[in-house]
Amino acid sequence: MSGALRIDVLKVHGFGHFSGYELELGPGLNLLYGPNEAGKSTLLAFIRGMLFGFEKRGRSESRYEPEAGPHGGELWMRSGAGPLGVRRVADRKGKAAVTVLSPEGHELLASRLDEALAHVSRELFCEVFAFSLDELSSFEQLVEEDGVSRALFAAGLRGARRLPEVEKNLEKRAGELFKVSGKNPELNQVLRQLEEVRGKLDALKDRPEEYFKERERLASLGRQQEEAVARQEQISRELGRLSRLEAALGDLGELARLRAELAVLPELSSFPPGGAARLEELLQRRTEARAQQARVEELLSTAGAELARLSSASAVREREEALRLALGAFTARAELLRALPGRRAALEARRHEVEQSLGGLGLEVDAAGLLALELGAAARGTLESLADRLAKAEAERREAEVAFGRARVERERIEASLARLQAERTKLPDVSAAELRQRQAALSRSRLLRVEREQLAAQRAELQQRLQALRAQAEPEPGAAPAPWLVLMGAGVAVVWVGALALQGGAKEGAMALLGALLLIVPLVLGYVRSVRSHQRTVEAHAVRQRQRAQELTRMQSALDSLSGRLLGLERELSAAMSEAGVTAEASTAGLAGAEAALAEALRQAERVEHLGREREAREAERDGVVREAQAAELAGQRADARGRTLRAELAGLLEARGFPVELSPQRALALWRDAAEQRQRLADLGADERALAADEATCDAAVFRLLEEARAAGLPTGPVEVVAARVASALEELKAREVEARALRARADEWAGDRARFARLREAEEQALAALLARGGCTTEELFRERARQAEHFEALTRRVRELTWRIEAATGQEEPAVREAILAAGGEEPLKEKLGQLRMQEPACAEHLKRLHTEYGSTRSQLERWETDEALAALRIQEERLRARAAELATRYARDRLALALLSRARRRFEEEQQPRVIQLASEHFAALTAGRYRRVFLPAGGKRELRVSDARRDWSAEQLSRGTREQLYLAFRLAVIQDFGETRGALPLIVDDILVNFDLERTRGALKLLSRLSEHHQVIAFTCHPWMRECFEVEGARVVELGSTKEETTVPGMGTVVKLPSPLGRGTG
Repeated sequence: MSGALRIDVLKVHGFGHFSGYELELGPGLNLLYGPNEAGKSTLLAFIRGMLFGFEKRGRSESRYEPEAGPHGGELWMRSGAGPLGVRRVADRKGKAAVTVLSPEGHELLASRLDEALAHVSRELFCEVFAFSLDELSSFEQLVEEDGVSRALFAAGLRGARRLPEVEKNLEKRAGELFKVSGKNPELNQVLRQLEEVRGKLDALKDRPEEYFKERERLASLGRQQEEAVARQEQISRELGRLSRLEAALGDLGELARLRAELAVLPELSSFPPGGAARLEELLQRRTEARAQQARVEELLSTAGAELARLSSASAVREREEALRLALGAFTARAELLRALPGRRAALEARRHEVEQSLGGLGLEVDAAGLLALELGAAARGTLESLADRLAKAEAERREAEVAFGRARVERERIEASLARLQAERTKLPDVSAAELRQRQAALSRSRLLRVEREQLAAQRAELQQRLQALRAQAEPEPGAAPAPWLVLMGAGVAVVWVGALALQGGAKEGAMALLGALLLIVPLVLGYVRSVRSHQRTVEAHAVRQRQRAQELTRMQSALDSLSGRLLGLERELSAAMSEAGVTAEASTAGLAGAEAALAEALRQAERVEHLGREREAREAERDGVVREAQAAELAGQRADARGRTLRAELAGLLEARGFPVELSPQRALALWRDAAEQRQRLADLGADERALAADEATCDAAVFRLLEEARAAGLPTGPVEVVAARVASALEELKAREVEARALRARADEWAGDRARFARLREAEEQALAALLARGGCTTEELFRERARQAEHFEALTRRVRELTWRIEAATGQEEPAVREAILAAGGEEPLKEKLGQLRMQEPACAEHLKRLHTEYGSTRSQLERWETDEALAALRIQEERLRARAAELATRYARDRLALALLSRARRRFEEEQQPRVIQLASEHFAALTAGRYRRVFLPAGGKRELRVSDARRDWSAEQLSRGTREQLYLAFRLAVIQDFGETRGALPLIVDDILVNFDLERTRGALKLLSRLSEHHQVIAFTCHPWMRECFEVEGARVVELGSTKEETTVPGMGTVVKLPSPLGRGTG
């Protein structure tokens, strides 16, 4: 997968119910497994959003906004140009700017992401590389709407799904504009309207004579129209009346016939309704009651005879209790009795076997002597203790020897290491690492102080320049305040003028002059006051600025003095640091670097010397420990030898006291001890079993004797004890069965007695009901009642039919029956009425047609007169003609443009099919054959106009529409994978992300699809989502890396069978 785009890590800050979630993906085939609502679709939407941006608010992705916290995350990928990361975090308005990062965290150009994605669009990626079952089915919709040829063209253009839509829209627009033989398209309508307008223009002329003729014709048509309307109304009224009478003729005839039949029948209105059915029901019930009563009587007689038979006396009945006790005692010991011979033979065989085993032990004792030996738990515990202590002493001796040898080897290794350390120490100089570190720190501090000194010098120079510039700025002093002489001069002139007018003209003229003087003086005074106030504000502002300037000068001078003091302090500190570092104050940067390198090398050697010293001390301490271990091991071996000799002497004494050979080893002595104890226990068990057998034989003999005596007393035949026991059990069971049968028979006899009384009462009740029914119908016999019932039913049917006919006549004619008969007689009878009705029905449509024709002629004549009277039709038709011609030219231009675009697209598609589709078709055929397990061998496009997609199974060809839904989806998946493979070979491999697209496949084809995805994962990263356990197992078989969502553990399966990684729950809040 070198050079292919691969997603390595997903970091979700906040997306849906994920918060603070991180997921690592591997190359090849990955499966994200989890139940519903575990977050599979959320992760698919997160990957789409991180690569191409989040959708705007109101779209489906808006539901993934978290309730709190940031909305977004990071996606780390690996491409042919190297690793890179993508970060998107949405703001409050939902906008999320993309940030492309390098592995070191540096920001890169956003175009790096487009280059990694091979400049594919969001629609292309979602339709081809990251799709679910819905997108997989969208290819089916594309085929159904536009044909497979266009669908392949769209797929071959790397997901350009809008191309078929564009062609369809162009064809639709062209069809809406014009069709050769169409009527509804807009251009057809405009051309037809243009022809009509031109025809009207040719026919329109000045017709003054025709105008007056048409007016006279209009008046005549109006009169004829009124006459025709009156005639039609008269015919309609008469036709309706006669039609209603005709409809009632049949009902009147049937009504007369029914009334004649009713007159023949007797009065049966009081006859009980449903009498015949009730009679038959009562007769049936009476018959059933009699039959039930007879059946119960027969059952009672049979039960009495059976009870007498079951209650007869017998010898077994008299000795029932004694027989049961004896049989119970025998039955309880029957198994024991049958086992006694086998037990006796088994005991004899066991005794013989034990005696043979005792002889094989090699001990000079018989069975009685073995039982007398002390082989209990205490003696055995002593022997086991001696054996354990001997084994422990031997093990300690061996461990001491091994420890001594190991200590000797370890001591030699440590001494060799010490020699190597001493040789390396002699090659290194004897310097102090602490002093070198102090000099190195002083050198680093001097470098920093130099940088800080240069910065302070630059700041001081800048501050001096600003201070000089501030001092050079000089603001002129404000001028003097305005003088009041102009106001005084105006006031003097006004006073002189007022006085002169008052002296010359009198008081009235003086008052007017005074008013004019005031109007002159007041503006002058107000202007002077405003100028004085403005001058004061200017002076105050100047003073404030001067104070601020003085404060700024003081502050800057203070800052300059502070910087000068800091520079002096830095000079002293730098001189001290340089002296401590052992370099001159005038040393250059290169000299400082050389000194720093020399100090680093010396410090490395000094640290190595310190390390060698510490290591030598550790090795010497380790050598001392090894020497002590060797001494301790030697001492432990000596103690173990002494303890072993003592224990072996104790073991020999113990064996000699028990009669065992003294030369046995502890393990062999223990084994012999266990065998002897086992034989002793077997002898003891054998004696106990023999005593138990004797007791059981005595008990069984007593039970057999009692059973035989009781059977003989009951009169049963003698014989073997098992046969006698069977006879006794059979006799007791037969006796018990008779008692049970007698009790059941008595209970049934009681029930049958109750049924006999109930059936007797029921029969009496039925006979009384039958007599009451016959009396109500006025009959003495059942046959007479049935005859009257048939007459009553016929009477009721005739009466009901008469009422229905009467209502129908009234509803049809709106009159009562006598009035209807009189109207028919007035019309001359039935035949004349039908003849007149036929004439009116022939006149009505002719009159309506004549009236319609008059209406049409009247309307057209009136419209023609109105058009002639307005006399503006000619100009309107000329204007309409020009407008229609312009509209036709515009529509024709649009139609030609759409048709040209369709022709160019068709030519481009044909060229694409000739150049590109053979490769896609070949890959799709291979993939489809693999998906269907060889069921369909190839996919092809037959030559012809439409070139629809077809598949072949070596026997016949199939169209895509003839395939099942699952097979059709497999075909669309094969084409997508073919396009993906072709895209990867030509433009670069991108990840394939699928969400539960195999749910409609059977198990065999699912495995075929997974094998195909596994092969594709060699060049493309494949990320699959599913919630089905069986599909997860199929992925694991193909070696997929399985990631479980929503669990709390982490584990990895056997390599080669898939990797399962259980991650913690991704939920930052609650559950989802």
